[in-house]
Amino acid sequence: MSALSPSTEPSVAAHAEPPPIDRRYLLLTFIPCYVDDDGALWLEQLWHRDFMQHLRYLPRLTLAAPRLHVSEGPEDLMRVEPPEGVEIELWPLPHVQTTLSAAARLPLTAARLWRAIGEHDILHSGVAGWPIPIGWVGNAVAMLRKRPIVLMVESAPWRPSTGEEGVKDHLRAAITEALARFFVRRADVVFFTQPSYERTLARDGQPGAHVTPATWIDESDILPREVAEQRWRDKGDRVRLLFAGRLVAAKGVDLLLGAIRDLHDRGVRVDVDVIGDGPRRERCEAVAAQVPGLRMLDPVPYGAPFFELLEGYHGVLVPSLGDEQPRIVFDAYARAVPVLASDTDGLRPHVREGETGWLFARGDRAALAAVLERAASGAAELRRMGLRALGEAPGFTHRGMHLSRWRILHQRFG
Repeated sequence: MSALSPSTEPSVAAHAEPPPIDRRYLLLTFIPCYVDDDGALWLEQLWHRDFMQHLRYLPRLTLAAPRLHVSEGPEDLMRVEPPEGVEIELWPLPHVQTTLSAAARLPLTAARLWRAIGEHDILHSGVAGWPIPIGWVGNAVAMLRKRPIVLMVESAPWRPSTGEEGVKDHLRAAITEALARFFVRRADVVFFTQPSYERTLARDGQPGAHVTPATWIDESDILPREVAEQRWRDKGDRVRLLFAGRLVAAKGVDLLLGAIRDLHDRGVRVDVDVIGDGPRRERCEAVAAQVPGLRMLDPVPYGAPFFELLEGYHGVLVPSLGDEQPRIVFDAYARAVPVLASDTDGLRPHVREGETGWLFARGDRAALAAVLERAASGAAELRRMGLRALGEAPGFTHRGMHLSRWRILHQRFG
């Protein structure tokens, strides 16, 4: 077992790259890819950004994914331009949108994966997905065909977190948890984004199990110290907080709205901006119409527009109910902004109490209200924590994350 962090990478990332993995590598994903009339491959912006990092060390990469035409894709599609010497192949899978359609096309999916995995040396897969985890099929085929398996466990969305789950949800969660544990314990390499996934899914001391936190920031996203200090001077003492994420129950949206309402009823004003889309947006807008200080913002693209928005705040709110490791933590650190977060398995390792942010009990509305009230009059303390958080950011770059994984793959397959 090895717990690796990108924090060891930045000083050596430019000159300590191992040789590429010269094996036929099949990356299986439920995320659709798009093809134009010339046969060129297009991906959504964030997936494109991550995919291009894979090409640094996987020169014989095949993408097994649902295939659609570019005319069916979102506006942010980007064309994949492979570097010189890199071969990319697409192995199209059926595109399904419901559990029923996934079940109906399962034989075709399995047949295509049987052939694809048989023609490749390594399968890169997962244990989650929608409407059914396609990795279940790929992992089973790889075991039957005796191919090495690399698994990525980024989150555990099947685990109940909101208290709103029904019997069917709990049954599905139990089945998914058992199968996730089964496949993880038989994989050659497993990348976990946080230690708790390794602890609950892998065997004790399992060889090939590694913790590599998920992050999207580039070196260019990290503010120089002098610029960060000027940004803090520009903010002033009126504290403004930001919630950025999917507006769903698991992200703690209802909890946040309730805490803000409680403070409002007590005559305490907190300035919180909410940015994101999702089924809870109308509820957020209704509360914002009644409570001064709560504002709804239109979404902005991830990248420079988002980082410029982020650096204007005194703190970022992450009241998650689930155990995922949100990437927003490192986004905030890159702009010298502290994080006020739930004390969950995914957040606790990266938010140091009183140093880079504050933690409060998961799902505890009163505890969140107390943190909001503390923040409202704590601009100086938030500044101190934000500047300290900035020092953490260089150790958690997207490039460094991939370099960590590259080294691990090279040790096993190089």
